[in-house]
Amino acid sequence: MNRDEWRERHQQAADGLLLDMSRRLASGPPGLCPVDTALSFVTMCHSQSCGKCVPCRVGLGQLKLFLGSILSGQATPETLSLIRRTAETIKDSADCVIGTQAARLVLTSLEAYEDEYRSHIEKRHCLGSFSAPVPCRALCPAGVDVPGYVALIHEGRCDEAVRLISRENPFPATCGYVCEHPCEEHCRRTLMDYPVNSRALKRYAVDHSGEPPAPETRPPCGKRVAVIGGGPSGLSCAYFLALMGCEATVFERRRQLGGMLRYGIPAYRLPRELLDKDLRGILAAGVRVETEAEIDGARFEEIRAGYDAVYVTIGAH
Repeated sequence: MNRDEWRERHQQAADGLLLDMSRRLASGPPGLCPVDTALSFVTMCHSQSCGKCVPCRVGLGQLKLFLGSILSGQATPETLSLIRRTAETIKDSADCVIGTQAARLVLTSLEAYEDEYRSHIEKRHCLGSFSAPVPCRALCPAGVDVPGYVALIHEGRCDEAVRLISRENPFPATCGYVCEHPCEEHCRRTLMDYPVNSRALKRYAVDHSGEPPAPETRPPCGKRVAVIGGGPSGLSCAYFLALMGCEATVFERRRQLGGMLRYGIPAYRLPRELLDKDLRGILAAGVRVETEAEIDGARFEEIRAGYDAVYVTIGAH
């Protein structure tokens, strides 16, 4: 192997490693320790330094030591001051963007997460949240078990997949068509190629499932709750109240339920029969509905007097 072939082979290997690193950064879940993240970034920048200027060559090395001491429990409150002064010096005096950007990230991290840094130093404890087992579930606003329903779909159990989604989200059909799918943002499949198309899989499950069965509810608790507004917020509230054993009644001004899902999203984006399928699943939980209900001051006071609580969700019209 001649020298040119050797260099090309090694460059290809280096490019592959950098691509793998970028994928790992893209799939980083929320809740990562900001101190650990800052240390990883500074370490990467230090490895890229040409070494010609002292701020990069020496300064980034010092930042690595300071950040490492915080994670290892050897830092003191004075360490934060040293990190800040060192980063400011690097930002003002480094000859290239490698040093300045590394220092700027550290300063931004200190400003945004100072309580995290102090918690590491004073309590040897990270405040980062690791409650969600995977990034897709952590990023789903409803907390839906994305890996769970994907696995059920893989086994051809679409009805069970829809029931699993409905535990946290009473609109599986709607979200299968119009969800913004933030769960895909940090999908771990990105480590290999591209994120799993979770929304399309949800849509597939909905399209291949039957009528939603009546969900299991707790015994009646004796509480009555009025929900003013039959849009996604009010219907979700009533659905989960019904699951908990409360008597929930939805008052909707219009003739049909759905709110902006029905009157704001065109039918070619969200077919009305699918929205109605979600609504039947919600009503199957025992939710009561009064449509074409005009709520004026007197009627509102009447509702307040007749229910233990009132949830007002009058929509985005």
